[in-house]
Amino acid sequence: MVCPTIYKTHQARVQAAREERRHHYQKCREVILAKRRQSRKVKKSCQDNEPSDDEDEPMETLQDCIAAVKYAKDDFMTYVKAPRRFFDLLVDEYSKTMPDPEVCPTGNGDKSVFERAITSLEDFLDRANRGLDGILQMCGVSDEWRAADGVCRFMREMIGMVEDILLRLAEGGDGELSIAFMGNELWYQEYKFPV
Repeated sequence: MVCPTIYKTHQARVQAAREERRHHYQKCREVILAKRRQSRKVKKSCQDNEPSDDEDEPMETLQDCIAAVKYAKDDFMTYVKAPRRFFDLLVDEYSKTMPDPEVCPTGNGDKSVFERAITSLEDFLDRANRGLDGILQMCGVSDEWRAADGVCRFMREMIGMVEDILLRLAEGGDGELSIAFMGNELWYQEYKFPV
């Protein structure tokens, strides 16, 4: 038997889903935050950088949360500038570390070029996620949260694109990366960046 229709309008269904997510988050808030703190602690312990003091300060207002996302996005775009060009420069920097195949046929380039880029991008994402979490706590899934989530999603996709390059290197080394690059098969080459 088919379940009866509970919500007659789209707006009612959206509002009910929003309330359900807010209730779940409030019920499981401590567990969710503990997992995030633990993953952040593990990530920070792997780095030599000391965590900043303002990392643990709670955000008081919605404006603080939105500002955190905005400043993280601004710093991110200052670092990346033009996304497609950013990746071309990364691959170019990596290609300069590749050994001559006639001298060292089994050698590979320096992967740390990509690992450093991932670390930098993850720092921006962590800052933006703090603001995103604050917006979710204060407003639930709202227009502000959707805008901030779009920023964080783009940052995650950029990290994924660098990880795609590292995956090509892990699969077949410099040769696999070169073939994928020349065939325009890398994720960043297929992605339609906003103009």
